[in-house]
Amino acid sequence: MDPRIRPNEMKAQRVPATVEFSTPVHCPMCTHNVQATVVAHGRTQKVKPGQKCPRCASTLDAAYVLRYDRAA
Repeated sequence: MDPRIRPNEMKAQRVPATVEFSTPVHCPMCTHNVQATVVAHGRTQKVKPGQKCPRCASTLDAAYVLRYDRAA
């Protein structure tokens, strides 16, 4: 091991990729499942801010992501 390299510089910095995809979410106001764009960052999935429900026109910021399909 080279003594000029510090141990914290040897670690590779892993940055999780941010991925956007369309998937069904549960609208909390009209209690229906609708399609919305979801942003996945690492292990978390959140609905992209500023989207409206096509049925009741409420915001989907607090919607629950129903399905997150990803490759292994």
